[in-house]
Amino acid sequence: MPQKPGVIILGNEYQALGLLRQLSAAGIKCVLIDQDSYGPALFSRFRTQFHRSPAYQSDDFWPWLSNLANANGYAGWVVVPTDDEQMRQFAEHFAEAQSLFRYAGLPWERYQHVYNKRLAHVFATDLGIPVAKTFIPKSRSDLPTREEMEFPLIIKPAFKREFSKCSKKKAILTRSLEEIQGLLNGTLHRVPIDHLIYQQLIPGGGGNQWSYCGFFVEGVPIAAFTACRRRQKPPDFGRASTYVLASYDEEVERYSRMVLAALKYTGLAEVEWKRDPKDARLKFLEVNARCWGWHTLASRVVGNLPAMLYDYLVNGTIQKIEPRYGPKWVKWITDVPVSYTCWPAVS
Repeated sequence: MPQKPGVIILGNEYQALGLLRQLSAAGIKCVLIDQDSYGPALFSRFRTQFHRSPAYQSDDFWPWLSNLANANGYAGWVVVPTDDEQMRQFAEHFAEAQSLFRYAGLPWERYQHVYNKRLAHVFATDLGIPVAKTFIPKSRSDLPTREEMEFPLIIKPAFKREFSKCSKKKAILTRSLEEIQGLLNGTLHRVPIDHLIYQQLIPGGGGNQWSYCGFFVEGVPIAAFTACRRRQKPPDFGRASTYVLASYDEEVERYSRMVLAALKYTGLAEVEWKRDPKDARLKFLEVNARCWGWHTLASRVVGNLPAMLYDYLVNGTIQKIEPRYGPKWVKWITDVPVSYTCWPAVS
């Protein structure tokens, strides 16, 4: 009897740990691959082997991965990414990825509308989906007029790589044209201008932040649900959620399904939104066309998502599941300090 293929989990942080636990519970062999040598998934009792890779941004990554798969018998295994740069590598080598592995994702001609936030803005607008008012600079001297945009604005990355290295933030709040110019000449001086977006600030906190996430085939939800991202770290422009509640929102589901259907997306994904208290409209933020940070919440709402993905890619199995709302996900080590900073001061 032929041996069942295993799963290559790309990453070793808490997303990868959650994947490892769920897949191992389903009796599926896993290996970990990551560019970093340290992470919590490396200490799991379920791990069988770890391979340290070249940097995901590196041109060396794909040849290295192909050689590793052929040398270690990983050809034909399922691959589950946890990072945008991993997804970029697979999108740019899509035909080879599908030949070498069991892989669900997007080819570059579609993935670029997810990866490049400038293109994502245009993509959502063309679908008739509300977005925050946005200015796309053509040069470092190309600044919005006061008639075009109102302050405060945020500067956010079209690509996360250089922006994150320079700022260590997801976005930067600005209150004047002078502040924008100062950031371009200072903190962001190494970031190419075509990697930046200026966007109207959407005020408000946790109750306004929503996601639609799950397992999809050709844009159709198989096991998916909406959730409110109640708290995040840092509280203003969070790099990661700390407290998430599985709660239903019809508008979040409807708009998200439009996005995923237009992409014809297959795999695990999260679509992020924020409801603008100024006009009560839901505004598109981004698509994470991969596993996301708090994906383990799904196990109590729709079931074992990575195992569903595996069954689909290996056996062709599709079984639609209706969500059971109410469960929550909390990352205590980060949520406790975030909760403390969100408490109103007592005089």
